[in-house]
Amino acid sequence: MRFSRTATRLLALPVVCALGLIAASPAQAAVQRTDRFSITERHFDFGDDVLGNISGDPKADGRLEWDLVNGTWAPRLLGRIYINNASGECVRVQMVVTYQNGVVVPYTDNASDFCAPNGRTWYSDVDFTPVSSAYIANVVVTLQSAPAGGWSFSTEGASAPYFAPWWLP
Repeated sequence: MRFSRTATRLLALPVVCALGLIAASPAQAAVQRTDRFSITERHFDFGDDVLGNISGDPKADGRLEWDLVNGTWAPRLLGRIYINNASGECVRVQMVVTYQNGVVVPYTDNASDFCAPNGRTWYSDVDFTPVSSAYIANVVVTLQSAPAGGWSFSTEGASAPYFAPWWLP
């Protein structure tokens, strides 16, 4: 039995398509925008790199990356939180998300919570993506502290609101 070239091509097309589906990888995040900022307060900071010797502020900004995954926004916070000259104090970051319907939800990064055992400089790296939603309007990052063992956190400082990329022209 002999197949024509056209028949051979038509038979090969489903096989090539099936192989393409098998080899397809899951959707990956695509960073649409990065907002860079620091929060500097007495004894507590958010940024990146190391603290400056004279200023005591982070030498680089932390960042809020706006990842787009399958049509949903996944804000990702990257950087470091610092405690400087505050023995027995604890620190953490919180991402406060406002949705398009006006609902405000705080998400806390417990993974980066830490307390300073003495008055030296301490830091913890932050890589925090608490939510993925098509309905995020904006995000505010807060830096919070508490006395060791108290775990009643209060806000030391906050970023400006950063709006999801779909929101801006």
